[in-house]
Amino acid sequence: MLNREGGSMLHEMRTYTIRIEPGGVRELERRFGNAIDIRLKYSRLGGFFHTLSGEMSQVVHIWPYENLKDRAESRAAANRDDSNRWPPGIGELFEKQEVEILTPAPFMRPLEPQKIGRLWELSWVEYPPNSVDQALSAYEKAMPDRDKQYPVIGCWTVDIGADLGRIYTLMPYRDWEHRNEVREAQSWPPQSDVPALATGSKLLEPSWFSTLQ
Repeated sequence: MLNREGGSMLHEMRTYTIRIEPGGVRELERRFGNAIDIRLKYSRLGGFFHTLSGEMSQVVHIWPYENLKDRAESRAAANRDDSNRWPPGIGELFEKQEVEILTPAPFMRPLEPQKIGRLWELSWVEYPPNSVDQALSAYEKAMPDRDKQYPVIGCWTVDIGADLGRIYTLMPYRDWEHRNEVREAQSWPPQSDVPALATGSKLLEPSWFSTLQ
C-alpha cells in the first residue's frame, strides 16, 4: 500500500477513450503536447502512449508522484499557472476517462526517460485481491531472466481503481518481430501458485513528446 502523505512513490495511470474519430487521438496529442511544457513545470511525465491494439482509440499516460498530497498539489498548481495554457482543453475529445493509482513493485527500477523501443505492451493479470502480494513474488523471481531478453520498464499493483487484484507490466520492444522473439524465448506472465482470474494487454506506440520512446 502507498503512503498517502509522505515518502512512498506512486504512479497515476490515466486512460482516455477517444470520442471523435478519425483524428481524435492525433488532435488530443497535439493539444496535450503543445502545452506539456507548462505541465512539466510542476511534476514529471512517466510516459504517454496511444493504442495500436486492444481497445482502439485510447490514450494512456503515466505520472509519478511522491504521494497523494504531491499529486493533488502538482495538479492544482498546473491548473493555476499564469499562462492559462493548462489544462489543455481536451475534454471534448474523449468519452471516458479511467484513473488508477498504482504502487510500483519493490523490484521495479525508477521510471526514467529513455529510448528503448518503438513498440510497447501494457499487460495485466487479475488475481484475487488478497493474493496479489503472493502473486507478485513470482514476478520478482522471473524478472532477472526476463530482463536478459529485454527489460521490463514497469511493474505495478493497483492501490486505487476498479480492479484491485491487477498486476500491470509495461514492456518495450524494438519492433513487432522483436516482440515475437522475446515472447518465444520466455513465457509471460510468470507462473504463480495464485490462480489468474483474467488477463489482457494493449500494444502501444509512444506519443512524440513521451519520455519513454
